[in-house]
Formats: sequence, C-alpha cells, structure tokens
Amino acid sequence: MTREAKSQKFAHITYSIPIRGLQEMTPIKNRFTILTLACVYSFSSAQTTVKETRKILEEWVDAEKLISEESSSWKTDKVVLKDLAVALQAEIEQLDANLAKSAEEEVGASRQRTELNKRKLAAETAAEELKAGLVQIERELLLSLDAFPTPMLNRLSSYQEKLSNADKRNALPLRDRLETCVTILQAAHLFHESVNLERQEFSLNDGQSREFHVLYFGMSIAYFVNEAGTVAGYGTPSQRGWQWKQQDALSEEIRRGVAIRNKRALPTFLRLPIPAFKPTNSEAPR
Repeated sequence: MTREAKSQKFAHITYSIPIRGLQEMTPIKNRFTILTLACVYSFSSAQTTVKETRKILEEWVDAEKLISEESSSWKTDKVVLKDLAVALQAEIEQLDANLAKSAEEEVGASRQRTELNKRKLAAETAAEELKAGLVQIERELLLSLDAFPTPMLNRLSSYQEKLSNADKRNALPLRDRLETCVTILQAAHLFHESVNLERQEFSLNDGQSREFHVLYFGMSIAYFVNEAGTVAGYGTPSQRGWQWKQQDALSEEIRRGVAIRNKRALPTFLRLPIPAFKPTNSEAPR
C-alpha cells in the first residue's frame, strides 16, 4: 500500500481519543488535531516498512549473489570431478589389467620355480657325479706325478701343490679342482706328443751331480749327454721317478739329436736304443 493510499484511508477515520482539555476546543480544532496525529502515525509506519523492505531486498540480493557464486563454483568443481572420475576409472582399469597380468605371471613363476627345482636337483646330482669322478682323477694323477719329467713338474709346481696338499685341495671349489687337473693333463699331453730339449741336473750311479742336455721323446724315454760329450745315457719313467742309466757310447748320436733339435743340423734318423719295458708288480696291469 502506498503512502497516498494510506493517507486517504486514515483521512476518513474519525478517532475519539479522550484528551485532557479537549472539551474546551472547538470541533474544528479537535478534528485538525486528530488528522495531524493520524498523519504522523502513517508517516512513521511507512518509514518502518521501507526500511524492512530495503533490508529484505539487500538480503535477497546477497542470497542471489551467493547462489550465483555457488553455482559457478559447482560447475567448475563438477568438471574437475568428472575429469577425476575419468582418470580414476582409467586407473582402475589399469589396476585390473595389472592384476590379471600378475596372476598370469604368478602361474608362470610357479612353473619356472618347478622347472628351476628340477634343474637344481639335476645340477646337484651332476655335481656329486663330477666330484666322484674328480676324486678318482686326482688319485690317479697323484700316483702318476712321479713319472712326469722333472722340468715339466717344475713348470707345474703351483698346480702340483694344489693337487698334493689334501687340505688345500678339499678347500677349493670343484671348478678350481677340475681346472687344476685339466691343466696338468693338458701339459702332460702337449709334452708327450713332442720332442723336448731340456737342461737338467741329476746324479748317476757315482753320486756326482751333473748338468745334462736331456732330449725327451714324449714321456716315454729320454736321452742325456753332458756339454763335453763324455757322459751320456738314457732314462725311463717309473713310479719312483725317472731312472737314468749311463751309456757313454751313445754320446755322439745324442749330441747329433741335440743339434737337430736346436736347428743346428739337418734332420736325419737317429740310431738310439729303446729299452724294453718290464713292469714291476706294482706297475702290472690290474
């Protein structure tokens, strides 16, 4: 209701308010006074209504602004949440794929574990067989070392020590023990298939130590002669080491062989004796 309407409404109302001293006023003054009071009341009420309306409008504007801000914020958050949901869904799918792959790998790992256990058992069995065979080879090598030529043994001294010392031998891994045996056997093989000229010192029946040129034909027989050509002979291997027999008549032929080996003479046939091998009881075939 507007201010003018309210004024017109109150203009037609007659108030009968007892006021001290009104009896003495004329009717015109009385009506004027009542009309003045009504206008004052109407103006005061209108001001109160305007203030309340303004406050309500301000609150409504603030509410609309807040609603607009929340709506804008929600739209932004909705986009972010949607993107996050898509990312999480992709991550879930990736995790599912990884789980499936892990399950397959677990099955494969179980198969591999079974296969590795079989291979481990086979390797352990092979290692036991290798160890048994290696012990037999070491035993036979130890029995044969005395029959090896002294110069060759000197070159294999480190391997010979590993083989001869039981504590050192047993402390070595199977690979090193096998390498020791293979090295000695390979050296013996190379020595046995060639003619080797060595300078070697030993004594004969007279007990006098001399240095000789020794011509080894493999590991079967060797011929020796001194520098002057006055002492000569031959030697053969045995379980007690090499046995040397003096035979000075062979000096010239042996010296010729030494010259050929040193490439100081043309190759030719040598007339040298080969003694018959007579095994002792300990050397007889088993």
